[in-house]
Amino acid sequence: MPDGTQAAVGSAVGRSADAAADPGVPRDVGAAGGAVATHAAPTTREAQRLTTRRSILDATVACLVDDGYGSLTTRRIAERAGIAQSTLMHHFSTRESLIVEAVAALAEQLAAKAIDELDLEALRGPAHRAAVLERAWATFTAPEALAAAQLWGAAWTEPELASALGELELRVAALVLSSAAVVFPDESLDPQFPVMIDGVVQMIRGLIMAIPTWGRETVEARWQALVPVLIDASNHLVAPPEVRGAPGASGAPDTSGAPNASGAPDASGAN
Repeated sequence: MPDGTQAAVGSAVGRSADAAADPGVPRDVGAAGGAVATHAAPTTREAQRLTTRRSILDATVACLVDDGYGSLTTRRIAERAGIAQSTLMHHFSTRESLIVEAVAALAEQLAAKAIDELDLEALRGPAHRAAVLERAWATFTAPEALAAAQLWGAAWTEPELASALGELELRVAALVLSSAAVVFPDESLDPQFPVMIDGVVQMIRGLIMAIPTWGRETVEARWQALVPVLIDASNHLVAPPEVRGAPGASGAPDTSGAPNASGAPDASGAN
């Protein structure tokens, strides 16, 4: 059952997704200086615009999941959303801008869902960090997230898409970091915390990109082999400064001599 903090985070993420989806929504400046959507009731026309944009974003993600990036066209998306292609282009002038907004909204939804499903109070101790890593893996390997991962492969040969993904990277990175800070508020004060979170995200992304080559089962095994290593690294991060350099300071078991039980190939390609 989500506590008040979880419900507040999920609600805030949901509101930010709707506000970001429509630049026309009025905004005020909050106490922390950030822009927030006002609570004035939208007019019928504004509500319809929001509804249409949301249906376009949802249709974009659905097309990515069902058809793949190679078959993603504005015509197919418009048909899926039940609108004219001209209406879609009125809301999003380019396919790249549509993709950025769709994946950003998807990331917000997945982050809110992940936090909502975690028992934040039970995750304060080091022994429960494995649950956070598993939730992160489940989020990044959800069908919608795997479909979105195709974009990074396509960016190698599509400069316009690559440029758009740069903006998306910044938005998703900020979202992931803020979500991690909600789960680990004390650890987030450490200056190394953003580097640790970014490292985990990049590691997961690299594994995801290997799924087409090695298969889901092999990649899952490689992830499971990495989890204890990541937990040990996180324990080291939050250890007192005077003991960070000491071997075994984290209290985690020494796995350096353990054989690779995953059966997955190492970086050289040998099994």
